[in-house]
Amino acid sequence: MDWKEVLRRRLATPNTGPNRKKSEQELKDEEMDLFTKYYSEWKGGRKNTNEFYKTIPRFYYRLPAEDEVLLQKLREESRAVFLQRKSRELLDNEELQAIFHSKSLC
Repeated sequence: MDWKEVLRRRLATPNTGPNRKKSEQELKDEEMDLFTKYYSEWKGGRKNTNEFYKTIPRFYYRLPAEDEVLLQKLREESRAVFLQRKSRELLDNEELQAIFHSKSLC
């Protein structure tokens, strides 16, 4: 077979071999397909861990509305108890004076 004939056949057949260069659109399509595949796998894997998040305790509760009188009273009472507990932890004037005098003597 003549090299001219080989070259003609090569040029006549479409590039379907492994060394074929892909167009820019084909590269973008392939990239989007891979992104979609990996994203769906990642998102699907996250569904399993969502069960873990249900065990995290709730730390924010919305403020009660004006028509929720019972919830407002409960909030006021719990705040009052909290403030009383914190005020008991504070030092009174006598304790502060004792600390101040003990520091001044040293």
